Amino acid sequence: MSNNVLVFGAVRDLLLEGKSVKISVKGQSMLPFFRSGSTILLRPLRDGDLRRLNVVLADIGGHFAVHRIIRIEPNRITLLGDGNIAGVEIVAPEAIYGIVDISALHRFFARLWLWMRPLRRYPLAILRRICRK
Repeated sequence: MSNNVLVFGAVRDLLLEGKSVKISVKGQSMLPFFRSGSTILLRPLRDGDLRRLNVVLADIGGHFAVHRIIRIEPNRITLLGDGNIAGVEIVAPEAIYGIVDISALHRFFARLWLWMRPLRRYPLAILRRICRK
């Protein structure tokens, strides 16, 4: 069993108990909004949290990821890491366990960043070099 599954399995359990959890971001899949080493606070879901542009913790077929909601359909939610150009994940709403509260300004820039998806490979290439860890 991988470290991702062990650590996030415990985080999921705490969220299901109604507790918030601080975690350290690993990797670059959420650049430019969360760098590797950043600390984020995950809190349990509340009614209305599953909305486009929110950042959530989801179980994606045996591993966990903190990614952004880009599409919501009745029985499936599509996620994408901000630092990813392609490669969406599709999960059931029941596979989402926590959320990162974001500000209105963060939401505004996230909307722009999502809109830039066809072109963001260029700023991402620069950010990945600057933010290596």
